[in-house]
Amino acid sequence: MWAGLVVVGVVALVAGGVGAAPLPRGGGGGAPGVEELRSAVAASFPSLRFEIYPFRADAVTGLISASVRAALEAPLNYARNYLADLLPKCVPRAIYLDSDVLAVDDVRRLWETRLPAAAVVAAPEYCHANFSRYFTETFWSDPQLGDRVFAGRRRAPCYFNTGVMVIDLRRWRVGNYRRRIELWMEMQKEKRIYELGSLPPFLLVFAGEVEAVDHRWNQHGLGGDNVLGSCRPLHKGPVSLMHWSGKGKPWDRLDAGKPCPLDHTWKSYDLYIAEGDSSSASVPSRTALSSSALPAAAFSW
Repeated sequence: MWAGLVVVGVVALVAGGVGAAPLPRGGGGGAPGVEELRSAVAASFPSLRFEIYPFRADAVTGLISASVRAALEAPLNYARNYLADLLPKCVPRAIYLDSDVLAVDDVRRLWETRLPAAAVVAAPEYCHANFSRYFTETFWSDPQLGDRVFAGRRRAPCYFNTGVMVIDLRRWRVGNYRRRIELWMEMQKEKRIYELGSLPPFLLVFAGEVEAVDHRWNQHGLGGDNVLGSCRPLHKGPVSLMHWSGKGKPWDRLDAGKPCPLDHTWKSYDLYIAEGDSSSASVPSRTALSSSALPAAAFSW
């Protein structure tokens, strides 16, 4: 019987009792080995028990279509589609977190989210958002697609951000949801039905079937708007997890010396060390760990 808590990150996110520390993530350059990533985590969290499950980019490369932003085409954006394949069969549930998130609460509370029998995924929903804009006119005008895709679902389809999800892996495997997502990606290759990379296939499969989670678990949009990348404040209400989704990333703005106010919160937990800093020789530098092909990592304790 599996009794541990599993947190999975695109690159990695380590969650603890009162906070979380993001690991190095995305740019250009050569990919580090698994042992480099293992050393980076172990050096900062010597008591943490964790496993690293590398994700092979070639598992999805042939399915990826061009997006409105090149960053959305990186294979690691699609790693969440393959969690049930990457993790051992004995793991019944996982929390998926993007690499641009910072937990400021005990994620065990998120882990304990109740999933009714009909639900595979739990996530904060945003039903005030214009759901139709996530798909093209080609999609909505096709009589075999459009509203017909979402007919018969538990609720009206709503936008949800895939950067924070609780996933029942057993139900995912039984329902072959990875393949369902891939089928939409294959259709996108034939006719353009969406523009935003890895998000729309998830919406096509799960919108209207997601178990809603309190918005405190995804205070998203802190990266700013996708045009200017301008600073944004926290939304009103309690905050358990901060998410720098959007164009601007805190590590880039900090490096450029132009941080937004909330980026200073991120800085306290960033595991990168400055170039030339020899105070922690076992932790790889920012350059050494900058790659869009880093392994996904799962942590349990």
